[in-house]
Amino acid sequence: MIFDDKYFIGRKIKSFRKKRGLTQAELAEKIDLSEKHISKIEASIHVPSLSAFFKIAEALEIGMEEFGFELKTDGNPDREELIKCIFDSTDEEIKLLLSVVKCLKENLHKFN
Repeated sequence: MIFDDKYFIGRKIKSFRKKRGLTQAELAEKIDLSEKHISKIEASIHVPSLSAFFKIAEALEIGMEEFGFELKTDGNPDREELIKCIFDSTDEEIKLLLSVVKCLKENLHKFN
């Protein structure tokens, strides 16, 4: 059998949605997508955009390990909070955060 990403993602989302007791309409409302779009993702017609994928995963409390990703952490709570902040940010906010972090790293020696 050939591995099909669209099918795998759609089945996983549908399974977790049902485990959480949500209808497609309820999930769609939680993450600001149309019910039709959720239906097409679950039917393997569409692949969610990256931002939609993360919204769905968060709403359904799906860990990335369910999709084959092993997220390693170093146990640093500040790093983990920063990563969560990044994942919760819009694309525009991410660009701004990145520029701020780069600027701070470049000038860090001035503060030490």
